[in-house]
Formats: sequence, C-alpha cells, structure tokens
Amino acid sequence: MISITYICFFWIFISNQIQVLKAEDVDLWTLARGTHGCSGAELANMVNMAAIKAAMDGAKAVRMADLEYAKDKMLMGSERKSAVISAEERKNTAFHEGGHALVAMYTDGALPVYKATIVPRGTSLGMVMQLPEDDYLSISRKQMLARLDVCMGGRVAEELIFGENEVTGGASSDLKQATSLARTMVTKYGMGKEVGLVTHDYTDGGRSMSSETRLLIENEVKQLLEKAYNNAKTILTTHNKELHALANALLEHETLTGTQIKTLLAEVRNQMQPQTVEAQSSSQSNTVPPSSSNPASAAAAAAAAAAAAAASAAATATAAATATAAAAKAKSAPVGS
Repeated sequence: MISITYICFFWIFISNQIQVLKAEDVDLWTLARGTHGCSGAELANMVNMAAIKAAMDGAKAVRMADLEYAKDKMLMGSERKSAVISAEERKNTAFHEGGHALVAMYTDGALPVYKATIVPRGTSLGMVMQLPEDDYLSISRKQMLARLDVCMGGRVAEELIFGENEVTGGASSDLKQATSLARTMVTKYGMGKEVGLVTHDYTDGGRSMSSETRLLIENEVKQLLEKAYNNAKTILTTHNKELHALANALLEHETLTGTQIKTLLAEVRNQMQPQTVEAQSSSQSNTVPPSSSNPASAAAAAAAAAAAAAASAAATATAAATATAAAAKAKSAPVGS
C-alpha cells in the first residue's frame, strides 16, 4: 500500500514537474507512509495545496514542510487559529498527547511515533501520528495489543497528573477506537481466551446471539481494555519525569517530530543517571572511616599508635626484669631474715 502511494506521488511530481518543483528536502517515502489509502486525486490535491502554501511563503519549490501542512489539512482539517483555548486546557492536552507518545515509545509492537502536536484541527485539540515503516497486509496480536495500550495512554496521563476528578472527555475517541479493536479481536480474529476460536456477527449490536454469549464477549473486551490501561499506567508511572519533560516541550513548541521526542527523552535519561552515580558514591563514602579522608592525619595517628605500643612494650620488659631480680634475691636470702 505504501509502495503504491509512493509511486503515485512520484508520478504526480513527474507529470507536473513544470508547474510544481520539488525541493531537495522532500521525502516521498515518508509522505507515502502517512497517506496510504488515499486516492490519486487526493494526493494530487495535497500537492496542489502544498504548492499554494509554498507560493504564499515566497518559496521557489515545494518543501517538505509545505507538504506536511497540506497533508494535515487534508486528513484532519484546517488549523483552528481562532480557537480560544485556556492555559489549563492546553496543559491537559499536552499531557494527554504526551501520554500517547510516551506509551508508544516504550511499548513493543507499537508503530514508530512520527509527530506529536497540540495544534487544534477540526474537532481535535491535538494528536500523535504513528507511521508504519514498511508495507504490511496483516497485523499481529502483539501489534493490536500495543494499539490498545497507546489508546489508553492519554486517559492515564490525565489521571496521573490531574487526578481522577479532573479527567476530561478528550479520551472519548481513544476509548471508542480501543473498544472497537478489542471487540474485533474477540469476535472476528478468535483472540479471546474465553470465547475461543470462533467468530460472531456483531453488526447488529449482538442481538442475534444469546445473552450468555454476548456477556462473555463483553467481559473479554473489558479484560483487554483493563489490561491495556494497567500497561499504560505502569509505563507512565515509571517514566513520570519524561512525561513532564515531553508535555512542557509540547507547550513550548506545540509540535514535535519523532526524532525530537527521542532526543528529548534521551536527554532526560542522561540527566537522571549522574544523580544515581552521585548517590552511590556518597553512600560508599559514608562507610569509609573519617581518618582515611586525610592522609596526613592517618599517618600521624599511625605513628602515635606505634610509639604507644613501643612504650608499652618497654614498660612491660622493665617490669619483667625487676620481677626476675627480686625473685633471685629472695631465693638467696635466709628464711626469716
């Protein structure tokens, strides 16, 4: 799918090379990874929007930033620059999207994070974009479970930072997507432990099946979602400092690429390591006697101890000699003298 999209982009630029010039920083493969499934007409429209954006900026060729702008506008709608968003909502959105991104970074099987933003578009206040690295025609159970974990990351981040009573409805689409995926895993892919290797038609809301079967399916779905919630909570609790750093960076820059996020997280981890080393060295220094910290004092103490030992040995020898002489004199003296 991605390869076909790449070919479409290549053909569009070749066929319109007189009207649309491509800058050197344009990566058609990255664009194809983010627009797989789009029709040729949609891709052509995206290139035209990018060309208009480049012309308005006075650029001589279409840049990657122009194409990214056009892609986001086509897929998610225009930026809502006139939207009035309070500082509290921006902070909540930053931690929400930071939670998604961080869980994706630390979950095995999750797609790589391409971009995270808190710029409002359409009905959303922000988003985290993940792109596949290559073509794929099927998805494994591990990848599906990873998607569930990532969906729960935003809701969990809100709970950990602001408390359960301050959780917003911003996770409604995430929960809807996670519930739909979990139900599909159980009813179509045979990935439910209790339901087993069977498929069930759930297009009618489960009315065509028995109440026992429907209850069994819903319990399986709930277990999958609760496990994903706990996995996301473990990750965000363990990497709490990285979550704060990522949210603060989003508040400052509004949009971060996947490479920038990786660099930021690496810097936070490096800042945490010296503190651990210093703590270990300080604990080790507490076990060393105070005298060993000053070589001169240690030498003086050793000399004093040696002198005292020598004096004690001399005193002991003198006392022994005196006792021996007295004993000899007593033997030679008359009894009763």
